[in-house]
Amino acid sequence: MQKTALFAAMFWTASGFCQTPVKEPDTLQALLVEVHQLRLDIEAMTVASQRVQIALYSLQMQDAAVARSAQRLDSAHGRCIGADGDRQHTAADIQGLESTLASATVPQDQQAEAVKQRLKELKNRLDVQTAAVQTCQADEAEASAQLRNDQARLLDLQERIEGLNKALEQFGKTGK
Repeated sequence: MQKTALFAAMFWTASGFCQTPVKEPDTLQALLVEVHQLRLDIEAMTVASQRVQIALYSLQMQDAAVARSAQRLDSAHGRCIGADGDRQHTAADIQGLESTLASATVPQDQQAEAVKQRLKELKNRLDVQTAAVQTCQADEAEASAQLRNDQARLLDLQERIEGLNKALEQFGKTGK
């Protein structure tokens, strides 16, 4: 019987310790609200982090596109300079031959005929070179336009990343 009384006393004492005060439900509710808010904040930060990662990846890709466009423009510009130089050289050769024919310093008919044939070849070459220069200039203009478009996209991405950065700074300051 003593054991039963002792057991009952311990049970009664233990059940008294397990009872909660009246204020605890308010505290528990406040903790639940805070945990819920923390979960929402973590979810928001995760989404923001993912958006920043996507934006940074897009920025890297666009930066590479700008570099490729700039390289394409530089290459086209170099080709145009070379093609125009060739065209100018051929034009100078034509002018020299024409002035030789005009001055009548060519002593023999065969030599005059050879000069006229060479002049005809050079004029044909000049026409081909002029067309090549025009094609090259069109390619250069297209490459320049592509570079401007890629640079505009890069600027847009940089502005978006800056906006995300400001939003994250604001989020950090306000705690939301």
